[in-house]
Amino acid sequence: MNIIKKVSAFLSIFVLHYRAYKVLIRNKRSYLYSTGWMQSLAQGKPVDISQNAIPWMNFNIVELLDQRLNKSLSLFEFGSGYSTYFYANRVRCVTSLEYDKHWYQLLKPQVSESVDLVFQQEDIDGDYCRVIVEQKKKFDVVVVDGRDRVNCIKQSFTALSERGVILLDDSQRERYLEGIVLAEAKGFRVLHMSGLKATGGRTHRATILYRDGNCLGI
Repeated sequence: MNIIKKVSAFLSIFVLHYRAYKVLIRNKRSYLYSTGWMQSLAQGKPVDISQNAIPWMNFNIVELLDQRLNKSLSLFEFGSGYSTYFYANRVRCVTSLEYDKHWYQLLKPQVSESVDLVFQQEDIDGDYCRVIVEQKKKFDVVVVDGRDRVNCIKQSFTALSERGVILLDDSQRERYLEGIVLAEAKGFRVLHMSGLKATGGRTHRATILYRDGNCLGI
């Protein structure tokens, strides 16, 4: 009797997996294909269905950014990468901070003229998080996706334009909660967006910290 139950359970799991395979993998119109997840998995980097570079964030936040970013905006990002190409095509100017010297040297000759790529070694509550303040200008969008993220959020408050927003990626990590709490204490509202990330297999969350009249219209 136990053998029959085990075989029955195995067959049920097999049928379920096969149905999932038909719906998500064989179906070229499925979410995995339409978002670029399958293309990203094949190439080992975050791309959309047309193989254009996208930020390594969940697809829901990427879609929002694709819809709301525009050429009137200035953007600062802690952590350069495929996102830098994405932002450069959608906003007026990008200042991108990188701590990895090899990646910086690889990316530098490839970015457009609208991108100011800055190198700074990583540290804790030191020069890295303060690069944004040293720019001595205001940014409409600040993306926190590099090192020392809570301190990066702290330094970003004074570098925001009146309509500015802060985007914190991987905000599900408990160690970043302090930054969200600090933003709320300063009057920012919180919008969490979760979903699948390119090449990823689990849920990832990104959080927008915003105020009334913000540049993303939320």
